[in-house]
Amino acid sequence: MAGFILKNTLSDNGGVTRGVCKVAEGHTHITDVVETSNIVKTEDGAEADGRKLDPESYVSMNFWGFPAKEGCDPAYLDVLEQGFREFFENDVKANPLKAEYLLPTHIGGLLRDGKYTVKVLETKDKWFGVTYKEDKEAVVQSFKKLIEDGVYREELYSDL
Repeated sequence: MAGFILKNTLSDNGGVTRGVCKVAEGHTHITDVVETSNIVKTEDGAEADGRKLDPESYVSMNFWGFPAKEGCDPAYLDVLEQGFREFFENDVKANPLKAEYLLPTHIGGLLRDGKYTVKVLETKDKWFGVTYKEDKEAVVQSFKKLIEDGVYREELYSDL
């Protein structure tokens, strides 16, 4: 999982939802991930519904990699598919308009049950998200600066 730092993923314009991760000593593997709603910036970091969060925490932005090799038993995509079937039979029937099959929630359960391990690939990069319409201009300006700094080309695919 690409492990973004919470403070680098927040909006200046309101609350966001992130998969907040607990990591093993040494910051190499996730031990838990909890989908957390309404995370907002505060003067001293971040909070969700009045509960303080460590702004240096790793969060999931749903950038996961899964092994496709044989011998990874059971293959995660098979486990994911089975979980989706159960979700569809239970959660969707109970609340068809609001039910969501959240990858961090699914993976968090597997981690808590000791069925899988997940390695963290840390990134200090800033996440540019448009959660609110007011976020758009800041994202546009951030990409303009990345182009000016030579991180991206004006024509992203010009070298293909």
